Amino acid sequence: MPKLLVYFALPAMVGMIAGAIYNIVDRIFVGQFVGANGLAAITLGFPTMLLMFSFSLLIGVGGSSRVAILRGAKKHRLAEQALANSLMLLAAVGFGGMALSINGVDVLLKLSGASEEIIPFARNYLRIILIGGPLALMGHGINSLIRACGNPRYAMGTQILGAVSNIFLDALFIMKMGMGIEGAALGTVLAQGAATVLGMMYFYSGKSPLRIRLHFIVRPRIKVIRKIFAVGSSPFITELSFVFYTTLMNNMVRKYGGDMGLSAMGVFLSLDSLFFLPAMAIGEAVQPIIGYNFGAGKPKRVIEAIKSGIFIVTLFYLFSFIAAEVFAEHMIRLFNDDPRLLAIGVPGMRIGYVGIIFMGVTIVTNSALLGLGKARQAITLSVFRHAVFLFLPLMILPRFFGLLGVWMSFPVGDIFGCFVALIFLKRLMKWLNSDAALFSE
Repeated sequence: MPKLLVYFALPAMVGMIAGAIYNIVDRIFVGQFVGANGLAAITLGFPTMLLMFSFSLLIGVGGSSRVAILRGAKKHRLAEQALANSLMLLAAVGFGGMALSINGVDVLLKLSGASEEIIPFARNYLRIILIGGPLALMGHGINSLIRACGNPRYAMGTQILGAVSNIFLDALFIMKMGMGIEGAALGTVLAQGAATVLGMMYFYSGKSPLRIRLHFIVRPRIKVIRKIFAVGSSPFITELSFVFYTTLMNNMVRKYGGDMGLSAMGVFLSLDSLFFLPAMAIGEAVQPIIGYNFGAGKPKRVIEAIKSGIFIVTLFYLFSFIAAEVFAEHMIRLFNDDPRLLAIGVPGMRIGYVGIIFMGVTIVTNSALLGLGKARQAITLSVFRHAVFLFLPLMILPRFFGLLGVWMSFPVGDIFGCFVALIFLKRLMKWLNSDAALFSE
C-alpha cells in the first residue's frame, strides 16, 4: 500500500508544487514590477477565485469518486456516464462564472474589503480571471478525473504544463510587454487553457480506460448528477466556507492592518500554496485508491491507505512548519522588501504555521469519507471544523490582539479541527473492520 500510495501521491504532489510555484512566481512578478498594491489586488480577488475552485471540487471530487468506485466494481458504462456528466457540469458552471465578469466584479471586490485605492488595480485582474472561468474549472476538474482513471502521472503533466506556461507568460506580459497586473491575469488564464487542452487529449489518446461519450454529455442523467453532488458537496461546502472565511479575513486584515496588511496576507497565501496545498494533493491521491478498493470489496486495503496517507501528510507538514519558522523573512523578501511588509508578514507567517502538523489527520479523514461515498459525514466534519474552529477565532481574537489575532486563528483551527477529525476517524475504522463495509451500488 505505501508503494501504491506514493505512486499516486507523488505525481499529484509534484503537480501541485508546480502549480504552487507558478502562483508564487506570479505574485513575485507582481510584487516586484507592480508593487505592494498589486499584491493587495490579487489578495482581494482570492475569495472569488476560491469560489470558482469550490465548484471545481464539487464536480471534480464528486465525479472522480464515482468514477473510481464504478471502475473498481467493473461497471465500465456507468463510469463513462459519470465522467461525461462531470465534464458537462464543469463547463456549465465555468460559463456561469463568465457572466459575473459583466457587472459583478466591483461588488465582489467590495465584499472582499477593497478600498477605493485598490479597486482600480483589482478590477481588470478579476474580470480577466472570471472570463477564463471555463478553462479554470475544466483544468482542475479534469485533473481529478484523470487520477480516478488510474493515471496520476498524466494528471501531473497537465499541472506542470500549466505551471511552466504561466511562468513564461508572466515574464512575457509583465516584464517584456509591461501589462502589469492584467498581464498576470491573462497569463494565468492562458496557462489554465493549455492544461485543459492537454487533459482533454488524454481521453482521446487511447491511454484512458474510459472514453468521453457525446451522448452522455448531451443527455445528462439527474441520478448521476445527484450522486456526483452528494459526494462532492463536502469539499464544496468546505471550500465555500473558506470563501466566506477569506472574505471576512480580508476585511479584518484591512481593518487592523490596512492595505499593507492585505499585501502581507497575499504573500502568506502564496507561500501557503507551497507549504499547505501539496498535502491536499495527497488527500486527493488517496481518494481513488480508497474508492477502488472499497468497490472491489477490500476494506483492509482501505485501512492501509488511510494510515499511510496520514503518515505522509503529517511528515510533509513537519517540513513545512520548519521552513516557515526558519526562513519566513527570506521568503517574503522574494516578493517585496518593504520594511512595513516584513514587519507584518514575518511574525504573521510564523504564527500561522504553528498548528499545521495537526492537519494531516483532518485532510486524510475527510478524503477517506469522500472516497467511500460517505458525503453526510464528510460534510458534518467540514462544517463543524469551519463554523466552530475557523470563524469563531477569526471573529473573536482580532478584537483582543488586533492583526495578530487574525494570524492566530489559523493554528487554532488546525489544532482543534484535528481533535474533531480523530472522532470521525475512530468511528470510520470501526466500521471498516466490520462486515458492514461491503460495497453495493
